[in-house]
Amino acid sequence: MIQRIQSIYLGLIFILVGVMAFLPLVIFHAGDHVFYMNIFRFEGASTLPFAQQLPNIWPIAILAAFLGTLAGISIFRYNNRKQQLKINMFNMLINFGLLVAIFLYADQVAQLATVSDKVTYDIAAYIPVITVLLLILSNRSIRKDDKLVRESDRLR
Repeated sequence: MIQRIQSIYLGLIFILVGVMAFLPLVIFHAGDHVFYMNIFRFEGASTLPFAQQLPNIWPIAILAAFLGTLAGISIFRYNNRKQQLKINMFNMLINFGLLVAIFLYADQVAQLATVSDKVTYDIAAYIPVITVLLLILSNRSIRKDDKLVRESDRLR
């Protein structure tokens, strides 16, 4: 049954990760120039003198891709609830890794001498927090379904 509530939660995770790809994660100020970091690269920083000092942020893109892919895979594992729970737990681990990577890379860029202290985390930086909550709700619904199936097997 793909039309369960946990499928909606997992579908929302898939959509949120896709939306996160188009929004800036962190906005930096370097003098009068503003540039931002999305999950793929730094936008607007190519003309800055310290552009070569900026870190390569490909781990953020890889973690976000794993997060969305595992949410999509978990939707179609509705026949095996235990495996679906394991996938969701692993997805939570990846989600926390994504959060740590976002904030560590943002801190690394903020440590550069020419970047001012005005660093703004945009809404996309908080999407992993929302996806953790959706994963928790999904796991709760999967456990509830599993309990219902076990109770109905007892009645037969």
